[in-house]
Amino acid sequence: MRLKACSVLPPIRKWETAEMLLMRSRDMRGYQIILIAAVLGMAGGCAKEQHGGAEPKGEAPRIIAELAEQPATRTCIDAGAADQGGTLAVLWSPEDQLGVYVGSHSNVLYTNEEQTENIPNASFTTAESVSGDINAVYYPYDETNASNGHASLAGTVPAEQVMDGNISGDYKWGEYKSTTESGGHKFKFHNMFSLVRFKIDATDTALEGETLETVTLAVTCDGEAVPVTGSFTFDATDGTYALGTTSNTLTTVWNQPLGGVLSGFASVFPEVKSGDKLTFTIETPNYTATLSVTSKTDFDPEMYYTFPLTLANFSKLSIAKKVTGTFKAATYNVKSSTNGTMGTMITQDGWDFFGLSEDFSNLKSNLSTYTFGTRSRGTFSFLGSAPKDGLGFATRNGKCSFTDEYVDEFDEEYGGLTEGANTSVDKGFRRYIVTIDDLVEVDVIITHMNTYDTEKHLAAQHAQLKEIATWIANNCGSRPVIFMGDTNLRYTRHDFETYFWSVIRKDGLTYNDPWVDYQWDGAYPAYPSKSLMVSDATGTNSETDIICSTTQNGEVVDKVIYINYAGIDTQIKADNYLRDMDYSELSDHMPIVVDFTYTKRTAIK
Repeated sequence: MRLKACSVLPPIRKWETAEMLLMRSRDMRGYQIILIAAVLGMAGGCAKEQHGGAEPKGEAPRIIAELAEQPATRTCIDAGAADQGGTLAVLWSPEDQLGVYVGSHSNVLYTNEEQTENIPNASFTTAESVSGDINAVYYPYDETNASNGHASLAGTVPAEQVMDGNISGDYKWGEYKSTTESGGHKFKFHNMFSLVRFKIDATDTALEGETLETVTLAVTCDGEAVPVTGSFTFDATDGTYALGTTSNTLTTVWNQPLGGVLSGFASVFPEVKSGDKLTFTIETPNYTATLSVTSKTDFDPEMYYTFPLTLANFSKLSIAKKVTGTFKAATYNVKSSTNGTMGTMITQDGWDFFGLSEDFSNLKSNLSTYTFGTRSRGTFSFLGSAPKDGLGFATRNGKCSFTDEYVDEFDEEYGGLTEGANTSVDKGFRRYIVTIDDLVEVDVIITHMNTYDTEKHLAAQHAQLKEIATWIANNCGSRPVIFMGDTNLRYTRHDFETYFWSVIRKDGLTYNDPWVDYQWDGAYPAYPSKSLMVSDATGTNSETDIICSTTQNGEVVDKVIYINYAGIDTQIKADNYLRDMDYSELSDHMPIVVDFTYTKRTAIK
């Protein structure tokens, strides 16, 4: 669907003081879509008052979608036209898709067959052979819901949304209204979440004339994160939803010159309440501007809220000059005797620092351009003073250096030599303070955690994950953090929300997994659910596993997670994610390699 703007949004009032952020809203709940489902050729049956009755036979199934004069739904907004006056209107576009639950048929794809752009009435058809009553309709169709019932659909409000006129995370559910004379069905569509409208003006500031890269909104309440983006499940019959793995940040991507006012819309969960702290971070290639305000209202579904960010009006606006650079980090579980070849490849690939686990005893000799941390005593060595944790760490000379090696042995573990060999080493984690380009510092934590098989193994894993999270919460915050290693964990099998994310959360903290960001558009897999196995996986079970289309979008136990803290000078961002298959002949684990960009800010205001 596309939204054509024919009306002005609520006018923006000027505050007498720049300490206040105006948050005007307009109730969109009176707008509706009329969905007429002329689903013919279906089997007869008793009428359902809530969702429509039986269908006559002999015709192909079809859904006719008509739009009322003032519909609530929208997927594309012409912000310029919105400022000119008229009524915001939703119009259908070719290839728009609905998910329909018909009789016993789940998540049937219906596609707009019209070829004309932006029309109020459209005909939707399906290539599937279906019969029965229409039980539920939702937008947008998502093939990953194929095995989900209409009461347990999965969706995502992305943590990163592009300001290109289209709206991400725009979910709707259809409320049955009536049956037409032709036997079709009318549905009124409701938006499940809220919209926020950013209006950015950098006139008379250092950012004027720069290219606006991103605007990030972070929401907290008394220092605790308030969910605004992330995964959720919902019921297509009434729009009720339950949050999954969430983030308290929304990053909008612009890449537009800052001249005059820039405007864009994004979706958020309606979880923001009056009194919550809203922190905005505006990024250009050379500057970062930050400001914080207090929400003046509770967010509601089917409402939109305008943020007039005229930067010169905020007396507490902080502006910093930026210096940027890059580095490459990797984690590698080495189970091979061909360490010499590995060393040559690592040098050629230019890893700036990396963590190792298991059998890497011969690797050091072929990495003469690297400086290593304290070498582990290995799996079965009980002599010497070095830690027996099966871990190693190295930095590339001339690019990085490290100090303050901290070694921690896990308090809980489970499994002897016959149950995962977990207790054959003193498993734990190490922390290094890594200096990059003699300019910025990053806390790097490496680990190799307990394996998983039984409930006792699972309990030990969760305890170890919480121990690392607690250590981060108590000891980190002045530098960005990279946590990486062979975790033996999967988001689908382990409760990260309880044992990690909720433990580390604090005011201004953000966390990311590059695999989630670059392979799954920022949507963390649901827990518990079937495991998302790499395309080259072996020994999988169809009852518990899903084979992904590529080796990159499958989840592996080797992970790289990074954490930023608002208010500190240095921030980092992953630029990609790579499970490097060039090492496939050298070990049963492939290294996970991530390129990062760092930004160091020096305040000028």
